Amino acid sequence: MIKISFGSAFREKEENFINFKQNFGHNYESQTYHLLDFDRFCQDKFPEAEYLTEEVAMKWAVIKPTENSNGYLSRISVVRQFGKYLCMLGEDAFVLPDGLRGGDMPLMPYIFTQESLKAFFGFTDSMERYYQSPVRHLVAPVMFRYMYCCGLRPIEARRLKKCDVNLDSGRIFISESKYNKERIVYAPVDLMELTIDYLRRITLVFPDSEAMFVDRKGKSFSQSSHQYLFEVCRDGSGIKAAGTRQPNLYSFRHSFATHRIYKWYKDGKSIDTCLPGLSAYMGHSKYSHTLYYLHFLPELFSDMAGYDFERFSNLIPEVHGDE
Repeated sequence: MIKISFGSAFREKEENFINFKQNFGHNYESQTYHLLDFDRFCQDKFPEAEYLTEEVAMKWAVIKPTENSNGYLSRISVVRQFGKYLCMLGEDAFVLPDGLRGGDMPLMPYIFTQESLKAFFGFTDSMERYYQSPVRHLVAPVMFRYMYCCGLRPIEARRLKKCDVNLDSGRIFISESKYNKERIVYAPVDLMELTIDYLRRITLVFPDSEAMFVDRKGKSFSQSSHQYLFEVCRDGSGIKAAGTRQPNLYSFRHSFATHRIYKWYKDGKSIDTCLPGLSAYMGHSKYSHTLYYLHFLPELFSDMAGYDFERFSNLIPEVHGDE
């Protein structure tokens, strides 16, 4: 028999919920462990919360780095049922969506902080010419900015061609994307100015290359050479893993999406209204893939609380919903 000892502001509601379940013949022992865990979570993170809000529930629903899908589903299912119970009583409680699936959700990704962005691009901007490559110091500052500013997948950056970029409008055509889908993204003005100077300098070395970002032979980057260049810049800028979150090439794309959603939140915009545009912009095959970033945000909001996005406005472009 579990000794029930709830201590949060939800304690009376939680006790009534368990009684309700048991009165209908449910044993509810293992579920009570999860509810006790949720109660401790509320005591720690939301000690004054008396209502099951979206903020409380979604922060609880962030998948843990050491958690498998079955454990995740079991843990959030109890709080979902608790929300339904409160709604049945007439309370305006948030019910966790049924679409949350631990097995489909990636673990918490590495999200660049303001300091790590500054360190990374500061390093790329100060790179000197490398004796084995006449262009590495030219490519790195621009290619990784494209990946962050436009939310590109690594393979999309590698396959980008000069003819895909409109230097006047900032319009970028992504022709060889995941699932063979094409899409249009837009880059900020400052990035286009950087691109013009980059192309002028790179063309002096490889005048006949069609690739936007070239390796030491004037060809498109391979996956291994792309990864190696990232590791050089990551290590050179002193960026380390954040707990179990390891910086990788996809961190630019994850950071683009997370920073954009957080900025919408800070600006008071409707995230529900903005998300479809972000989904199209990023080329997600399913809208649910975009929703995954909402699962990360409750955990990351505290990390980004001090962000001054105006200082980085040239690195975070607006997302065009009609594209």
